[in-house]
Amino acid sequence: MFGTSSVLSSINARDMALSGFSLGQFYIRIQDQELRENSLETVESNNPFTEESYSAFSQVSGVKQITTITNLPVSNNLNAKESDGAIVGFEENDMDLIRECNLGNDIPEYQEMTSKNQIIIGRPSDFEAYFGIQPEVGNSIKLKIFDGTETKEMDFKIAAVLDESKIGNNGDKIDMLLLPNASMEKITSSNITYQWVIRVDEKMEQQAEKEIRQILVANPRLAVTTLSGAIAQNENFLQGMILALAVIIIFISCFAIMNLLNTIFTGVIVRRKEFALMRSVGMTQKQLTTMVCCEGLIIVSVGLMVSLIVGGIIGYLLCALLKNGLMTYLNYQFPFRVTWVYCMLVMICSLLVSEIALRHQKNMSLIELLRR
Repeated sequence: MFGTSSVLSSINARDMALSGFSLGQFYIRIQDQELRENSLETVESNNPFTEESYSAFSQVSGVKQITTITNLPVSNNLNAKESDGAIVGFEENDMDLIRECNLGNDIPEYQEMTSKNQIIIGRPSDFEAYFGIQPEVGNSIKLKIFDGTETKEMDFKIAAVLDESKIGNNGDKIDMLLLPNASMEKITSSNITYQWVIRVDEKMEQQAEKEIRQILVANPRLAVTTLSGAIAQNENFLQGMILALAVIIIFISCFAIMNLLNTIFTGVIVRRKEFALMRSVGMTQKQLTTMVCCEGLIIVSVGLMVSLIVGGIIGYLLCALLKNGLMTYLNYQFPFRVTWVYCMLVMICSLLVSEIALRHQKNMSLIELLRR
């Protein structure tokens, strides 16, 4: 129970959303419908990402940086009539992240990769699914390039293979195929801008969103994905997940409490002859009740301490495991609120059961209790 509660306490909707918004709060993209109905090279041949649009977005309140994401349409089928994949461009300042995610050998310098048209495999699992082979450094792949006006075949040597488990919260920076933007500029002169990512001052985020949506009215082929929208979506998802897990936690807690109370209640009944002897030698009902309640609280406290220690360790290990896997945004937090409520509930129930059991015995005569 405490392990599950630890995971729930450690999930934050904003941190969850930030894992896909490391470059900025606003992703300006091409409308989904247009991309579904047309190949990428067809869309980019009349690219909606124009200098006029860039100028308009650069005037948005609080803008700190606009990052351009480029996609070069390609296909591994040399007989294909249109692209079914894309190479994503990266800049020299992305090399630190790429080196951190490197799976094995040293990565060549940016300039060397540019001069030799070397490519980086950012997501090996996707590569294997797309090409049907495992990527290996030094091997070459042949791709058909589409730039909207012409097609050509090119060989790319694999310079590095990245470890997907090390990508963490930088999922929006790493894709299956990565090529230096400088190489892309040599391959094609077309406008292959695929997205603009706008980073603004956090204090100006709401105002910036209003202005961006106004700009998009004049650019109907473009759409925006916002950090605030992702946070709201995650909050709705987490509410449903928390409700489902809360039901499970309550269910487990009820069994745990019932088992504990049954132990206390049984103990009081079994010891009724002992309690009768104590009353016969002068112990008052109040003293007896105080003694039994204190004993119950001691038992409960020991049980709670063990549960907290074991549950806390399990929760920490569970969060660490999830953080190293899919949920890289997790930051372990002990569920203090759930723990406090659970402890209070168990202690109150313990006192009530002890009181009720002793009151039942109080109504019976000492002789009757001693005979049983």
